Amino acid sequence: MRSNPAQLEIMRSYFNAIATGMGHVIERTSFTTFVKESADFATALATPEGEFYMYPKSVGVTIFLGLSLRKAIESVGEEIEEGDIIITNDPYTTDGLATHLPDVHVFKPIFHDGKLVSYAWAFVHVSDVGGLVPASISPTATDVHQEGLRIPPVKLYRKGKPNKDVLAFLRLNSRVADLNEGDINAMVASVNTAESRLHRMINKFGLNAVQNGIADLLEQAESRSREVLRQIPDGEYSFADYLDDDMVSEVPIRLAVTLRVKDGEITLDFSDSDPQTQTAFNLVTNGQKHSFLYQGLINFIITSDPHIPNNGGITRPFSVIAPKGTLVNPAYPAAVGIRHSITMRMYNVVLGAIGQALPELVPAAGAGQSAIVVLSVPQHDGTRNMAVVEPMGGGGGAQQEQDGIDGIDHSSGFLKNTPIESLEQHIPVLVERYEYEKNTGGAGQYRGGHAITLAFRILESDSMVTARGMERFRFQPWGLAGGQAGQQGYVVRNPENEAEKLPKIDVLRPAKGDIISITSPGGGGFGPGYLRPVDKVVAEVKDGLLSAEQAAEAYGVIFGDSAVDEQATNEARSKMEAAKNEAWDFGAFRSDYESVWTAEASAALAVALRSYPANLRNDMKRQVHRHFEVQKKPLTKQDVLAVLRQITGEEANETVR
Repeated sequence: MRSNPAQLEIMRSYFNAIATGMGHVIERTSFTTFVKESADFATALATPEGEFYMYPKSVGVTIFLGLSLRKAIESVGEEIEEGDIIITNDPYTTDGLATHLPDVHVFKPIFHDGKLVSYAWAFVHVSDVGGLVPASISPTATDVHQEGLRIPPVKLYRKGKPNKDVLAFLRLNSRVADLNEGDINAMVASVNTAESRLHRMINKFGLNAVQNGIADLLEQAESRSREVLRQIPDGEYSFADYLDDDMVSEVPIRLAVTLRVKDGEITLDFSDSDPQTQTAFNLVTNGQKHSFLYQGLINFIITSDPHIPNNGGITRPFSVIAPKGTLVNPAYPAAVGIRHSITMRMYNVVLGAIGQALPELVPAAGAGQSAIVVLSVPQHDGTRNMAVVEPMGGGGGAQQEQDGIDGIDHSSGFLKNTPIESLEQHIPVLVERYEYEKNTGGAGQYRGGHAITLAFRILESDSMVTARGMERFRFQPWGLAGGQAGQQGYVVRNPENEAEKLPKIDVLRPAKGDIISITSPGGGGFGPGYLRPVDKVVAEVKDGLLSAEQAAEAYGVIFGDSAVDEQATNEARSKMEAAKNEAWDFGAFRSDYESVWTAEASAALAVALRSYPANLRNDMKRQVHRHFEVQKKPLTKQDVLAVLRQITGEEANETVR
């Protein structure tokens, strides 16, 4: 350690003030509601090698901590000089720094006496970068080029002067050029602010002290991260979960991990995960370590050690195996717009694997979605206005001694909601209902978080609604330690008048006057429901968050004419206690699915399909699933490989483990 503890804490406070201040600049100068209200942005400081050494906890989204600028820096293609500002949104040339095209990143080198000391970095989810649909993200896109303009790492500013050619390209490739430019300018102001404040810090403490502080904070985070990981007994722990489908078929998408833990180091092996999809459910990592693969593990560490420095050193004990051709390392030009669905499900998967070893330390599954609902309306000049109606989170998973958080899930990165007043001022829409939905949190001694229902009325003809990241419409958020699974999400048109249940939204063209009602999933419960204090059940019934019928069924709390029937309640709870409680409750749909599609069969199919050309894998997967539609017994590896041989007319790859 180069700094003494007092010096290091001073350095940490100064770095945090700079990085947090960058975020406040974006909050105060950005143009769009999704940035200034919902806070879909982030800021940080990085080493000259591209590792984040300060990532603030209190401003912006929290899920980019483990990313690296390294590949983006290398891909600029020319020397990076003082006054330059780099811009990019391309996953494939940055090893997934940019995770999909609307996420625009800028970073600026900070020099002192000609020596590169740091990078200031910011990202914003901009409103539109072209592509198939307004807001650029369609779940059914089949090619990254359908998703909008790709910007390799290029200089937005060169030696302090704007690169007008790049700015012109950006304006011509967006439906809302002024909004985009305003948000990008907010990022420029942010990194410029960081530069001036870091110079002030160097002048105050000296370059050597600042550089020592950077190195020491990273090393401290690494050391403390290893200490937390040593809580997990050495061994291998496997878990899997599912996305509902790929939006063009009903075949589930399986995400699987095996954690190999040894003395404070951990390898995350995603080899048994499904092949890349033909639609936009892919995450570009180029096989490198990536924050979106192990956000659950990061949160486990920072929850176990709340005062650990929040920087990339936390992830130094991690290594990753992500074979090429899996949906967590897809081959170009796979579409990537819905990559956050993978992030949120992988959050559940990694925590589920840790839960094999330490079930008392992890929460049940949360909603596992953050559906971004966008409304686009025509304007009189022929252009279109658009706004995020709401980022639709759902209930959080319960954990030991704590109910799940209502309306927000840990895995969402803590996006904020858009205030209704701000939304209705920005775009013609009328929000009819925005509230917690009763009976949606999984029952338990600690119940899952309640879901949200959003209902909004369309006020203009030729309006379009798009959504990304709608999940858990079939596979429920799982309950843990005897807790019940949370409820699935759903969408309804005109819920009060001839209600029509809709599928998950890709592009919806409602009529003027239609009401679109979206209910997110609820979180899973923790512990048996019969152990929940009766007064808490009664309070939720009185608050309208739980029906009397659900109180009786899930908690054994029986109401008489005007109060709880204590005798009936004691009898009901005794019967529930006598019944067998499974440690994990995955919900009926997953239980039925896995009664046929065992872990062995699913992993065998996933690995075998990677030996075939990428353009054939998804169709072959669907054919295999169709073959077993009427199957009633559990499948084996041999069953799956035999059907593959029938489909292809050749021997399947026998390298499957």
